[in-house]
Amino acid sequence: MLRFLSPRRPAPEDPALALFTEHAELVYALCLRYLGTPERAEDAAMEVYTVLREKLPQHTVTNPRSWLHTLVRNHCLMQLRREKRDVQEQSSGALMQSEQLLHLGEEAPQAPDVRPLHRCLKTLNDEQRRCIRLFYLSQGESYRSIAERLGLSVGRVRSHLQNGRRNLRLCLERQAELRAK
Repeated sequence: MLRFLSPRRPAPEDPALALFTEHAELVYALCLRYLGTPERAEDAAMEVYTVLREKLPQHTVTNPRSWLHTLVRNHCLMQLRREKRDVQEQSSGALMQSEQLLHLGEEAPQAPDVRPLHRCLKTLNDEQRRCIRLFYLSQGESYRSIAERLGLSVGRVRSHLQNGRRNLRLCLERQAELRAK
């Protein structure tokens, strides 16, 4: 089960190693619970040890078992999120390749028409348009950075984004109805 531990070692001088060896079964059990397989759990437990060596000197730990539990849980959840993101990126990359073979003379599929979106953006009031552009169309700024940049409160930025999204959706729906007629 725990191949990475040697019970014959003397008490370590390294506090991270001492904490890890004292709670190794807890670390392994938590990793196994979150990750599902013994191999992944062992790998994650060893990664937790390296993270523990980095983070322990930076923190004042009053309840080591609880702190270690939180560290292991967060490590495993981050690993699961990374794996989920990687799978999504791989699947979206597979969709980027065309499933249809194009023959000479056939036209490639057209990109979506973004003109209605630009028309609808022009119908928004100035603050809604600026918030929408900064949040969605430029670097994906945060509420706080947009608020500071535009001299607004975070609540006003959220309100402008919500109202702007609603107004865009309504405008795009009207344009789609007009094109369908």
